[in-house]
Amino acid sequence: MTLKIVALVCVVLAAIGGSMCFLNLVQVPGSPIPAMADTGTATYSLDTEFPQVKESYMIYQARPIEITTQRVEEIAQRFGLSGTPELFSKDTGEILLVDTSKNPEEQISVYAHSGAVAYHILDKELPTEVTRQPNLPSDAEAEKIALALLEETSMKSPDARVMEVGVNQKQEVWKAGASEPETSYDVTKAVRFGRSLDGLPVYGDEFAVILGDGSEVVGLVKTWREVTPDRSVSIRSPEQAYEDLLTSRTVLPQTGAGYDHVTIENVSLGYWMEPRGVIQDVVWPVYVFTGTGVRDGIEESYLDFVYAVDGNTIAEG
Repeated sequence: MTLKIVALVCVVLAAIGGSMCFLNLVQVPGSPIPAMADTGTATYSLDTEFPQVKESYMIYQARPIEITTQRVEEIAQRFGLSGTPELFSKDTGEILLVDTSKNPEEQISVYAHSGAVAYHILDKELPTEVTRQPNLPSDAEAEKIALALLEETSMKSPDARVMEVGVNQKQEVWKAGASEPETSYDVTKAVRFGRSLDGLPVYGDEFAVILGDGSEVVGLVKTWREVTPDRSVSIRSPEQAYEDLLTSRTVLPQTGAGYDHVTIENVSLGYWMEPRGVIQDVVWPVYVFTGTGVRDGIEESYLDFVYAVDGNTIAEG
């Protein structure tokens, strides 16, 4: 038998109010953007219309933060933890505090590069083996518990709203050669939050409360940079962004690697937030490409990002 731990990773899409207009540029004879292209690793086809966009969009400055050991201790106390903060990773700026008086141990990580906070009871959030279905709360109960925790720990953000409630971690037992698991348990449930900037969804943020057996809070992650409007900048056309996608000039490197074919089914705009271990001063608009990727004959969801501004603008900050 084989034990599989399946983490359900979600990208939260903030809702956009109003309507969006589309131009059918793909079907115009002689269009410079091909309906299908070969990037060398995968073929791409465009099965959608490019959005009509404004000439310029707001960029945002991330507010400066200062993370000290005293600040880490203060955050830990909100969760009932005590201990000695230590620099865990200079590269990511992670400062870790582990409360060994707890059984099982509980820990808090605070990231100096972003101000992100991650709280974990690892033995309960990521148990080695599960032999029965944990008693998880209903979606409504989970949301109520999560909101109460954010209030109690002063982790609430006024611009955050619940975007999704659902299974976060599954554990499955498989027999060799089987087409489906012998047993499958929903181990934890997550309440995920998202936000918008200038009416566009934000991607890359992490803000979730994780609940385990008996509705216990077993984890929280909050990568949520506070930002202020800076200035408007001109953006490139969606056609230019699509050309970048075809040549792998994307925000996330190698996203399309390993696919045999990718069908782009929607193109939109949003804002990109860097991961918790990365310093970010400016929040830039991005084009968001979603669709279906085929890898070894198996279809899966596809998501990629291309900066909506040119490289010179980014270099200038």
